[in-house]
Parts: sequence; C-alpha cells; structure tokens
Amino acid sequence: MSIYREYDIRGIFEKELNEQSVVRIGYALASKIKGEYVAVGYDARSHSPILFEYLVHGLNAGGKKVLDMGLVPTPVNYFTNYQDWNGITPSASVMITGSHNPSEYNGFKVTINKAPFFGEEIYALGRECEAMDFPLKVARDVTKIDALTRYVDFLVSEFQHLKGMPSRIVYDCGNGVAGVVTERIFGALELNTKGLFVDPDGTFPNHHPDPSDEHNLEDIKKLLATDGDIAFAYDGDADRIAVLTHKNNIKGDMMALLYAMKMDKPTVVGEVKCSQVMYDELERRGAKAIMYKTGHSNLKVKMQE
Repeated sequence: MSIYREYDIRGIFEKELNEQSVVRIGYALASKIKGEYVAVGYDARSHSPILFEYLVHGLNAGGKKVLDMGLVPTPVNYFTNYQDWNGITPSASVMITGSHNPSEYNGFKVTINKAPFFGEEIYALGRECEAMDFPLKVARDVTKIDALTRYVDFLVSEFQHLKGMPSRIVYDCGNGVAGVVTERIFGALELNTKGLFVDPDGTFPNHHPDPSDEHNLEDIKKLLATDGDIAFAYDGDADRIAVLTHKNNIKGDMMALLYAMKMDKPTVVGEVKCSQVMYDELERRGAKAIMYKTGHSNLKVKMQE
C-alpha cells in the first residue's frame, strides 16, 4: 500500500518512511507553500524526532524556514497556524504522527494556508517525490517556538467557567502526547482529576492508544467505576477522544449536539455517518444542520466555506 493516502502520509519507520523518502517529501511540500515559514511538531514516538530532522532537511533545501514546536498534540499543530510568532505567521504546518496506529508507524498531517492538504494533492505529491532526485543539504534553519504554552494558556482562559468544578474527572492518555497538556490545563483550572498512563512513551507499554477500540478502554472504565464521574481517553496524538459516563459511551455526534445546545442558532456540519437523531434535534432547536462527506479534512473545508 502506498504511503500517500487520502488524508495523510503514513508508513512504517525505516521501511517506508526513511531519509530518502522523507527528505523528498519535505522538498516537494516546500514547492506547494508560498510563504517562508513552516511550523513542524511531532508526537511521542521514538522515531518522530528523527523524521523531524529529515523533514527539516527537505523543507530547508526547498527554501523554507522551520518553526520547531517540539513534542505537541496534533491540535496544537492546527492552533499554531492562527498565531503570530514575533511577527511571523506560518504559511503551513506539518504534524509528524502515527496517530492511533501501531508503534512502528509514523506519518505526516499537513496544513497549508490554514486548509487541510489532502486527496489528490497528496497523491500528486507522491508522484512528484518518486520522480525527483535527492535534494542536497543546505544550512539548517530552525527556530524554536513555545506553541504548547500558548495553547495551554488559550484553553485555560477560554474555560475559566470550569475552574474548581467539583466533578471527578478521570482520563487515560495511553502514553501518547496528550499528557503534555492535560496536566497543565487541569492543574490551572484546579479540577479534581486522576490520570492514567500520562507520561509519553512511544512504545505504548500499557495499551494501544486507540480509544475507538473497546479493549483499550478497560483500564479507564475501572478507574471511572471507583474514582470518577466522567472519563476521557485519548489517542496517540490527542486528536481523537472517547467520552464515558457510568451509563454511556458518548459518541461524537452526540457531543456535537451537546456543544450546539450551548450556542445561539449555530450552523453545524456533520458527516454522513452521524445519526439522524443529531440532525433532527439540531433543526428542532433552531440550528442549521449540514450533512457532508466523511473525513475531517472534508468537514474543515466545508466549515471554511
């Protein structure tokens, strides 16, 4: 199977994602980006920093300067595109992550001009990479930015109304990258929390970081039963979540409905896999509900419209 997929670039470290392939990916991406700066972050997998250096080689060779976010969750990567860094706003960002896949996998999620880079754009990039010569190395041009602190500060500011909330919150980071933000956010908001497998470890020694698989929720369910009122479980790069109560596993479409109920006549975009209950209830409450194609990249494009 090709590493160039519909929504991201993904493959096995060294076998498919190695210096030869990743430097080319960085160089080819540079040609798609009009601005000067690209923000790059990575997840907790042991080989992510190695892929970071390969990608920097390619981006620098293609004339781009890199803003280094370091170890961050994928949402921080998206957030960084909307921030000013001492007069610099990145024209693109790349998240190096294997997401919820086994530990030998890694990959790249790309955003250009605040829009997802996906579909035919990725397939065309793959064809270009396969045809090009290996780019020569140039002087390393990387600037470190503290995107994590700015992201934490933003969320703490936005959720001040939750400060000191008495509900008992338990959560499972699955040794993914979520732990670098959960402790700081929950601590700043003085929440009553207890976490599992918070320390990032790209070998995922306790269980696979995929909360969509019920087997990976066994530990957090036990903790919820004894110490929690609500539970959260994150995937490897913290862009997927399971939300559990004592009675329910709250699905994404129901969470969207709950969020919308707190807004004044919002427009809500949902994929075709969302339940009809969500669409009907949204419209009953005066919201505008739009059914659209499956895939987070498709939904982001539709939201920007």
